[in-house]
Amino acid sequence: MHRILIGLTAALALTGCAAAAVDPVTPPPSSLTAAAVPEDGQALRDLGFGNAPEGLSVPRGAEISDRVDSANNITVVMTAPDALEVADYLRRTLPTLGFTITGDAQNSLIFEGGGWQGAFTASKGYAALTLRTDR
Repeated sequence: MHRILIGLTAALALTGCAAAAVDPVTPPPSSLTAAAVPEDGQALRDLGFGNAPEGLSVPRGAEISDRVDSANNITVVMTAPDALEVADYLRRTLPTLGFTITGDAQNSLIFEGGGWQGAFTASKGYAALTLRTDR
């Protein structure tokens, strides 16, 4: 019985050593910068989006009708301000955070940066901003 206990202890010790030797997985560094939120904006994190990239914002006074706040998907649907105003705001603020706007047509935007892919689109009465990540 004593030999079995010693054998089990040795096996557990070796297993623990082997596990300690494995490097932990670390997320890739973000290329986004934590730029200050403009005076006319409000950070998504201040609006309760805990998973939003630091500094990402929408125009101050945005009226949010629907939201998704998950680790790999952020979606904000707004009924105000006017969609053209939101598009202009995002054109101005996204590059300051390190996002690259890769598409801009008919008041819709496609952008990426820091491991996130994003889109903005508008329709009559609504504007929607969404970001997705595989991190």
